[in-house]
Amino acid sequence: MRTIKNLYVKVTYTVGLGDVEVSDEVFEQLDKMADYGFSVEDCESSKYPEAFDWLAYNIRENDAMDWAYEVEID
Repeated sequence: MRTIKNLYVKVTYTVGLGDVEVSDEVFEQLDKMADYGFSVEDCESSKYPEAFDWLAYNIRENDAMDWAYEVEID
C-alpha cells in the first residue's frame, strides 16, 4: 500500500438533456455561454448566477455519457 501526498483529478463528462424548460433569464445566460464558448466555473458563477444555479441543480454525474480523467501526482 502506498500513500499519495497530493492527488489531483480533473473529471470531464458530457450530459445531454432534451425538452428542457428554463426561464428566460436562464436561457439568455446559457445562450451567451453557447455563442461565445464560455464555461461556468465555481469562481465565475457571479457572471451567470441563474445559469450556474440551474446547471448545478439539474446536471448529475449519473446522467453522464462520456467520461475523461486527467490525473496529476505531486
